[in-house]
Amino acid sequence: MDATVGSPYALYVHGNNDTMGAVRVMESIASGLRWRRLREPVTVIGTPDAKGREACWELGAGTAASLMP
Repeated sequence: MDATVGSPYALYVHGNNDTMGAVRVMESIASGLRWRRLREPVTVIGTPDAKGREACWELGAGTAASLMP
């Protein structure tokens, strides 16, 4: 487990009604593993719209750019 300490992560969660529980659990797991969050989680409730898709694109692009040497 120590091999991944400090690993970067980003989080996207999609839910029909609520995403708070899923975000809380995932952040608890990441904290226990001592990973470092790169960006605020992106959450989308219901059918993804243009705003949600744009937020996911930004999350992916920003995360990829953060991982470049």
